[in-house]
Amino acid sequence: MEKRYDSQVVTAWVQAIFAAWGFNAADSQTIAQTIIDTDLHGIASHGVQRVQMYDRFLRWGRIKQTAAPAVVHETDISAVVDGHFAMGQLVGIYSMNLAIQKAKQHGFGIVATRNSNHYGVAGYYANLAADAGLIGFSSTNTGPGMIPTNALKGFLGTDPIGFAMPATPHHFIFDVATTTVPQGKVELYLKEGKDLPALWVAKDGQTPVYSHDATVLAGLRDAQSTVGLVPLGGISEFTGSHKGYGLAMIVEIFTGILAQGNVSHEISDQDPTAGICQSYIALDPSLFGDKAAIYQRFSAYLEALRALPAVPGKRVYVHGDKEAAAYTDRIRHGLKIDAQTYSELVAISKRLGVDYQPYLDAFN
Repeated sequence: MEKRYDSQVVTAWVQAIFAAWGFNAADSQTIAQTIIDTDLHGIASHGVQRVQMYDRFLRWGRIKQTAAPAVVHETDISAVVDGHFAMGQLVGIYSMNLAIQKAKQHGFGIVATRNSNHYGVAGYYANLAADAGLIGFSSTNTGPGMIPTNALKGFLGTDPIGFAMPATPHHFIFDVATTTVPQGKVELYLKEGKDLPALWVAKDGQTPVYSHDATVLAGLRDAQSTVGLVPLGGISEFTGSHKGYGLAMIVEIFTGILAQGNVSHEISDQDPTAGICQSYIALDPSLFGDKAAIYQRFSAYLEALRALPAVPGKRVYVHGDKEAAAYTDRIRHGLKIDAQTYSELVAISKRLGVDYQPYLDAFN
């Protein structure tokens, strides 16, 4: 039987780790809750398995524990935020809350943020707007990872897009990388010793890589590497590679260009001055009429999709259905955590002097 871990215990453990790094109690709790929320919704690639990455960024000085985001340019419906290299989750919540505030006052809010850090999943921030009764959007650029169509090395990021809109029985949430998979999923496969499926990672822009060699992952963020993630659509225009490439370009425009910060090929994980950029949008459908009627019609539309005839043994899902089911399952039965991630939490705790034995006792 698969071993599961109580989400409240894991949250407390992760919170203790960030507190040991010098974050105050409120910020440590917020960071831990956003990380565990991702695991609860079944997105293990960006959940607790990312703690080792944040720990590494803190050691490198890329994340500043005491920094705080601030507005550097503003209008009634827009703002530019400087994250000052604070923890990405804290910058993201600050920026999206600002967009929500503007949308509630003026119907629309858009925030471009620079000098931030990895903030988890884009959908989390879009969903904050949906929880506020608004339509939400968020995106972020990253270090160079995607090999553009016909190129021989990575230049754009995985550049995910998150969109959320209120509906019943749960919000519609669309959250995807513009590469075939996010880097975090490659990390999970390598941790589990699985070969990477075709058209996830490419070498020299053309040859798919079938490997579970950790050196493949190491090359993904190296600006000089010829190994990179494949755009949505694969490595050829014949299969639609230009579509994922183009979507990533849109993300770069809404993040690095509008924020007047770094674009993906200027970002380096080890350079504490090369922060990433993000965008946050909140929209009040009341701009178009009766908001309740719009959401009711949208919910009925989603039900029509779910009711479509499906291939034998399958069903038609709407974006957000699987995440809602995962949440119910993990609240009831606990989180899934791979053995290597478990060991990473123990090692980080030892180094930081965190008393982790109570968490191990609860796990066992």
